[in-house]
Amino acid sequence: MCFEVGMRVFERIMVVAGREMKIIRNGYVAVDGEKIVEVGSGRFKGSTSKRIDGKGFLVIPGFVNTHIHLGDSAAKELGFGQDLLSLMKPPNGLKHRFLRKTSRKTLIRGIRSTLRDMLALGITTFADFREGGVKGIKVLREALEGFRIQPIILGRPNYYMDEEDLEKNLKPLSGQALKETYKIFRFADGIGLSSPNEYTDKALKQFSSIFKGKKLIATHVAEHPATQEISRRRTDYSEVYRAVKLLKADFLVHLTHPTDEDLKEVVEAKVGVVVCPRSNLKLGLGFPPIKKMLGMGVTVALGSDNVMVNQPNMFEEMSYILNLANIFEKSFPPIPLEEIFRMATINGAKILGLEDKVGSIEEGKLANLVFIDFTMDNLAFSHNILASLIVRGRPENIKIVLVEGKKVLDRVGLLKG
Repeated sequence: MCFEVGMRVFERIMVVAGREMKIIRNGYVAVDGEKIVEVGSGRFKGSTSKRIDGKGFLVIPGFVNTHIHLGDSAAKELGFGQDLLSLMKPPNGLKHRFLRKTSRKTLIRGIRSTLRDMLALGITTFADFREGGVKGIKVLREALEGFRIQPIILGRPNYYMDEEDLEKNLKPLSGQALKETYKIFRFADGIGLSSPNEYTDKALKQFSSIFKGKKLIATHVAEHPATQEISRRRTDYSEVYRAVKLLKADFLVHLTHPTDEDLKEVVEAKVGVVVCPRSNLKLGLGFPPIKKMLGMGVTVALGSDNVMVNQPNMFEEMSYILNLANIFEKSFPPIPLEEIFRMATINGAKILGLEDKVGSIEEGKLANLVFIDFTMDNLAFSHNILASLIVRGRPENIKIVLVEGKKVLDRVGLLKG
């Protein structure tokens, strides 16, 4: 018998509870159907026939990977050692050439392999930047069939302006590009652009008029010093300024090389930021000013970026931030553990407009739960549960994953009678 429906209570567990990420040392989580109905200390006092002893487990909210490119999952380490622009710049970067020449079947198989990997790594919600226009969206929809995981799909037109038009910065979107943009509005959860540099001011305003206030708007910005310089040369403004003022983005990805003025624009507009530290470092792009952004009140979340470059492992993303922020930002003390953990969970949910549904263990939220075995040698004898999770956590420590209360992973048979 599998405990998949009805009330179940997981007891004698440690819990990372609430938006404050408070540790409950001896607690319980009650799940009824797809939702969490109660979280507390000690023993559950209500009535249930399904009490599950979870002694030794830490229960955390499912991770939210707020930025990933699943499309290049079948291109792992393709072009290893090449620079960002040769790999990723549309429309003829190595990634884009790969996506054009690779069969739909292979792309779907690659994506499905990463979906399995993400669930095994405790990632239950993700935001994908979808290349390939409407066809790209349909590829991901097909790949998702049969998976219990929560996607946010951000599409983009399979259309880029030519260099001459970008230099003049006058033309609006073509009729064909507008038609595809409206289709993306219909089929996706929002729009995710490669960069404001790929479009004129008028085009960015057109995207904004279609999506703003109705669906999500996001774009990469300031990932490379060169892209900031291109923007200033063409338009007199930075990528960040154009993303905030013209595109009116809901969130920005990377922000590795912002100016102080850029950050002021982000704060004033209350725009969220998704950082991808491991991807940036692998591509030699530096480290984003995370401490500075947090200190200014920016909501910062974590993403893993392109699968061809980086594995979607939130343990490693959190560990990188804890260990490297002190080096690159030359300041101490480290970013608070709770804040780092929020970057991998509730902050991403907030940026994606999902904070009332996922990202923390609270009554009324979806039961997206990850069970970490703290009896394993790398975690046993911990004196600081959250610190150990962040600096020592490994994929093999994840034993159970629930999405909307349903089992998607059980390595120990705890949910079998």
